[in-house]
Amino acid sequence: MLLALDLHSHSGYSGGVGKISLKKIKESMDKKGIDVFGTGDCLHPFWLNKLMSNLIEVKEGIFALSPKDNKYFILQTEIVLTAPITKNRRKSVHTVLLFPSFSTAEKVINLFRNYGVKNTIGRPFVTFQSTEEVSDFLFTLKAIDPLITIFPAHIMTPDGIFGSNNPITYLEDFFGEYTENIKLLETGLSADPEMLEKIPQCRERNYISNSDCHSHAIHRIGREFTLVEVDEISYPAIVKALEGNGIVSTYEFNPREGKFYASGHRKGKYNHPQHFYTEDSENLICPHCKKPYTKGVKHRIEELSKAQKLNIPIKKERKFKRIIPLVEVIAHGLNVKTLTSKRVISIYEKIVEIAGSEVALWLKSIDFIEKELSPFLDDKLLKTIISVHKGEFTFDPPGFDGEYGKLKIFV
Repeated sequence: MLLALDLHSHSGYSGGVGKISLKKIKESMDKKGIDVFGTGDCLHPFWLNKLMSNLIEVKEGIFALSPKDNKYFILQTEIVLTAPITKNRRKSVHTVLLFPSFSTAEKVINLFRNYGVKNTIGRPFVTFQSTEEVSDFLFTLKAIDPLITIFPAHIMTPDGIFGSNNPITYLEDFFGEYTENIKLLETGLSADPEMLEKIPQCRERNYISNSDCHSHAIHRIGREFTLVEVDEISYPAIVKALEGNGIVSTYEFNPREGKFYASGHRKGKYNHPQHFYTEDSENLICPHCKKPYTKGVKHRIEELSKAQKLNIPIKKERKFKRIIPLVEVIAHGLNVKTLTSKRVISIYEKIVEIAGSEVALWLKSIDFIEKELSPFLDDKLLKTIISVHKGEFTFDPPGFDGEYGKLKIFV
């Protein structure tokens, strides 16, 4: 059976996140067509308590709000591992953890105490004095429960493993001996499989796409997701699919939309009067402040493709599709700025009713869209949706230095 997974999110206990409701998450999952969702922040005491009070285990390692639900949750958190990579530089790496049970999550919380972790924020920091300690810590996690799943988050953004903040060349430079156990890499919003294949070490591993959402809003949940084939709905089956040969396709942002695609300085940074950015690799110095640009994913990938001296061929085709959240497509087609306007939501819900869900819409044929949606959509909006389905869109200017790219759809 096919499952749509979105296994990286955050609760209201992460910075920059408002109040989040499990019930509203489930409502958005129904409309989006996301089958299994990562709870976010499951090691935070208050959020863990809410999860334990509201979720019941309905299948092995799989939780739901009700035994009758067909939308499920996996216990998940993001942590930040920080360690010195030279005498003068420390690197912080955002990392996703999945857990098969509440008891396993509680054991990891107890382990945190041994490492002096202040478990007061949704994305806790674990601090080490060497990269060898990072490796030891990850092996210790797996010793607690071998079903704990660990993968680097949004690997190309500044705080990803290959990001521009205190950059490294190889996974081993931070993860040490644990590197051989890393079978999964999260693409993030500013990169996709086509880009990551340029990095030799990435070619040996599978790719997962998740929303990393900080909201239960319909345009945040499932904005990126991963489609897998499993024999059954269970935590072990999902992990086996992700780390093995079960990934059917990933559904991605166009990387140009991501906030860290190009290099640049956004307006207001260092008192900049306007945006400054570049896609040119030759000059990464800001013409206004004369400081180096915040280096974008595009340029980091170019660096790594040259720096990694590894003869690793491209082994398999990575199936993926670039998408845009449907409410954004509708709003763009209607020339409406507010994604939650009554008109946008009304059309969205009608499309979802016909297609079955937003995920189902992107899996349908163009013929289906033309036949089923044309009776109630005007010609421009119908063509806008079809153009997105075909991948006929871009972002100009692209995203950079924390700013999302500006959407342009070829209609």
